[in-house]
Amino acid sequence: MTTSPCSVNTLVRRNRLACLAVAAVLCSVATRSGAQDLYRGQAVWLDEQSRPFMLDSLHGHATVLTMAYGACRRVCSTSLRIMENLQALADQRGLALDFVVVGLDPQQDKPDDWADFRAQRKLTRANWHFLSGDEAATRSLADHLGVNYWRYGEHVMHDFRIVLLSPDGQLLRSMDRFDEPLPRLLP
Repeated sequence: MTTSPCSVNTLVRRNRLACLAVAAVLCSVATRSGAQDLYRGQAVWLDEQSRPFMLDSLHGHATVLTMAYGACRRVCSTSLRIMENLQALADQRGLALDFVVVGLDPQQDKPDDWADFRAQRKLTRANWHFLSGDEAATRSLADHLGVNYWRYGEHVMHDFRIVLLSPDGQLLRSMDRFDEPLPRLLP
């Protein structure tokens, strides 16, 4: 039996994709294990008022965190709506949570942009934080949380992921699909 060059190329592509998928799962499992305290990092972020913000200031509080791209109109707006719904659910349950949105694009997700975004969405509560960082801090946090992102032309493509962090910065749970039940994420 002979194999055409087209089917060989198809098999090679499928094998590459399978290997990449396995590697992504293994990296994701290692990242999601929470083996490293997120609050130990020394990265300095800027909040939406351009003030320095250290993640360790969240120590002692359960935190819901996502990474977003300010110019994104699909995944990120869905993530923010879900986080708003999580805030409402936490209020109903009497849970005190911090909500953190970290920009994925240091060139575009600037403090002023987040301040405008926050004002437009009427997210004025003190437990909400919108952060911007440099490339290294952003990549490190994304790797720690298992958020894959990449540039596609002028846009940033990324995974949907919302995580719950323990008061000491350990990753407790995550939502990786927008249609997962909200109560499953909260403590």
